[in-house]
Order: sequence, then structure tokens, then C-alpha cells
Amino acid sequence: MRLGQTITEIRKERNMTQEDFARIFHVTRQTVSNWEKEKNYPDLETLIFMSEEFHISLDVMLKEDTKMVKKLNKEIKFSKRFKKNIMLGLSMTLILLLLGLTGWGIVWHNTKNSLEAKFEAGVESNGFQFDEQLGYYKKMSGQDSYFTLPNQSMPEYFDFTLHFHNMVLDYYTIEDGKNIQIRWSEGKEDGKPEHTLSVRDEQGAYEYTLGKEQERELCETNVTICEILTEGEIIFEDVYE
Repeated sequence: MRLGQTITEIRKERNMTQEDFARIFHVTRQTVSNWEKEKNYPDLETLIFMSEEFHISLDVMLKEDTKMVKKLNKEIKFSKRFKKNIMLGLSMTLILLLLGLTGWGIVWHNTKNSLEAKFEAGVESNGFQFDEQLGYYKKMSGQDSYFTLPNQSMPEYFDFTLHFHNMVLDYYTIEDGKNIQIRWSEGKEDGKPEHTLSVRDEQGAYEYTLGKEQERELCETNVTICEILTEGEIIFEDVYE
């Protein structure tokens, strides 16, 4: 008995139309018609559902239908191969992920030790002292002048970065009654640090940044500022580079 004939008999024995039968398996009436005419076949999952729904073994349903049996054998083999390939792919992905994380861990750990040791050495050699109350490093340069460094430590493992988040050095002083701040930060060219020179109000709030010409004029009238600009660059490179 062919599978198409078997499906037709199952349906008619239960007085079901093709539409009724189609609703059970969430297909169209035309699909059921094609099954019965053997223009195409249900997939393996649908056949199993059909077997369970009408309490008919697959052996009975597929008896003498060699074409359908061959088709199902191919599906089963493909399914096994597909599952095997999926498992192999997942295993390889997991291995590569573990290798990647291990490699990253080694690089991160070595970089952490190197950067933090260099920072601590730079802080010590340049005479900075940690201020417990303020939470950062400070170095006095005069009665009203001082450098500051943030309390640095490497970002966490899964931040996926190999440098401090806030690579800055600040200098504060009072010149001609103005509160001056100079900030050095990581440069974009030649590895040299960049700096900005700005004016703050009495409460330390930002007012404006000096342009290059204003900075040059200030240096001409105030040798100390020029010396500080050079000293700050040296400190920055000593601590961070």
C-alpha cells in the first residue's frame, strides 16, 4: 500500500474532509491533496505526529512505499549529520572561546602588572603623596601650586581594555589673581601628551581655555608656566608611557 493511499484511507475512515485533516497538521488543504496524490510527502516530524494522532505504526503507514522509505532514510541521515556538524561547530567555538579568553587573561594580567608597577614607580620617583581624604596623589610645587594624579588601577578583566580609563595629570596654581589649571592627557600624535591651559573661578569651576596665542603670551611673561609645561610632560611620560 502506498503512503498516499494510506493517508486517504485514514482520513475517510474518520469521515474527515481534506480541510479537516489539514487543520490537524497546520497545513493547507492543497498540501493534504498533494500527499494523497503522492506529488510530495509529509516530513518525518509530521509522519510521527500522524502516527501518534491516529494510533497507526509507522511500519504500517510506510509498508511497500519504498520511495518514501528512501526519502525518510535520507532525512534521518541528513539529520544525524547535521546534528553532528552542529555539535562539532559548537565544540570548536567553545574551544576557540576558551583559548581566546585564556590568551586575553594572560595579556591582561601581564599588562596590569606592568602598568600598575610603572605608575607606582613614577608616583614615587616624582615625589607624589597619596591624599587619603581627597582620594588622589598630590605633589606640592609651591605655596599655592601643586600637581595631582588620579588613583589609577587597571580596568576590570571584562572591560576589554589595556590601559587606565583616566590618563591625566593636572597642575593648579594662581597667577595674576587667576586660578590656572593645566591638564596633560594622552596625545594622538607621536605618543606625546597633549595639554590644555584653562582659567577657573574661585570655586574651581571652569571659565575658559587659553588659545595657543594666549598661552604663548603667558609664557613670555611668566617663565614658571613654561617650566611647568615642560615638567608636566616629563612627569606624564614617566608615569604613563
